[in-house]
Amino acid sequence: MSKKSSCPPMISREINTKALLSNVQSIKKLAGKNIDILAVVKADAYGHGLEKVAKVLNRGNIKFFGVSDINEAITLREIGIKKRIMLLEHALPEQAKYLIKYNITPVVCSVDLAKALNQLLIQRKIKFPVHIKIDTGMSRLGVYQANAFDFVAQIQTFSGIKVEGICTHFPLADTNRFFTEKQIKSILQVTEQIKKEISTIKYVHAANSMGFVAFSNKGFNLVRTGLMLYGLYPSTKIKNKIKLTPVMSVKSRICFIKSIPKGRGVSYGHTFIAKKKMRIATISIGYHDGYFRAFSNRAKVIVRGKLCPVVGNVTMDQIMVDVSAVKNISVGDKVCIMGTEGKSKISAEDLAKIASTINYEIVCVLGNKL
Repeated sequence: MSKKSSCPPMISREINTKALLSNVQSIKKLAGKNIDILAVVKADAYGHGLEKVAKVLNRGNIKFFGVSDINEAITLREIGIKKRIMLLEHALPEQAKYLIKYNITPVVCSVDLAKALNQLLIQRKIKFPVHIKIDTGMSRLGVYQANAFDFVAQIQTFSGIKVEGICTHFPLADTNRFFTEKQIKSILQVTEQIKKEISTIKYVHAANSMGFVAFSNKGFNLVRTGLMLYGLYPSTKIKNKIKLTPVMSVKSRICFIKSIPKGRGVSYGHTFIAKKKMRIATISIGYHDGYFRAFSNRAKVIVRGKLCPVVGNVTMDQIMVDVSAVKNISVGDKVCIMGTEGKSKISAEDLAKIASTINYEIVCVLGNKL
């Protein structure tokens, strides 16, 4: 295997660790002392870098880390994370041995997974904690609400397993208040029945970032927050309820500058034709790097504190930008693709609006490429 090049990359992902910890503090303050925080770091910490983010968050006031892949959990253990880790995705029965070996708390919604765990745990004296997921409307993972009581009762018969938590997930927290409130009522009713007739339950959780801020947390004692950790809002409606600071900036560099005459076409398809003499900077980023083709002729970047428009189609690994209004620029200068420089700002929300998507996708795709 060849060694990695030591040449500095043209594109960089910059993480503001102070902002990350500040966001944790804001979330904890809003949650109060009776609600624990599960920091969702799946998908490379939403594109922010799993290992770096986890090490910073490990110093913060959180109870669990949340991942969607067992290998993410193993990575956390290998870098020294000792806090609780919850696997939010449902594991396969053959993966049970890894859950136990690395002390990963699974979300369980099949008897097969519970049996596989129990077979490995049956000789142990300490019961292994699991959380049972109930499907109250997401239709992704979970036991149907009507079957939840009997399912939990069956799992509790396994000598090696302890049902520590009950959870569900909100698919419409940002769009349908009535549906979400109905889900909350359903999960709390099921949990109350389980507590009364089967077993005590330590954790009850349902809320993602939007659910946490926009709905009552009465009856819940754990919140699974992802997007807000990274300083991003799931909806503009909650900006007045919590102050967050974006954590990630993306930078690139100018690799070429040229002047073009009036009437000159730029990039594939000549979707941009110069209406006057212009100065064009070529910047090292493209759709291969997660910078969507949808940004062609619509997005802007920041060059020396000034917003400059992307002109022509975004190519695989380069974009062209009109820098006619910027003085004293040179090849090699840094360019802010997403972030703040001086009084200029380009947010994940700005880019998401252009691409008709959500800020989650922008940071995941841009960040995961870096």
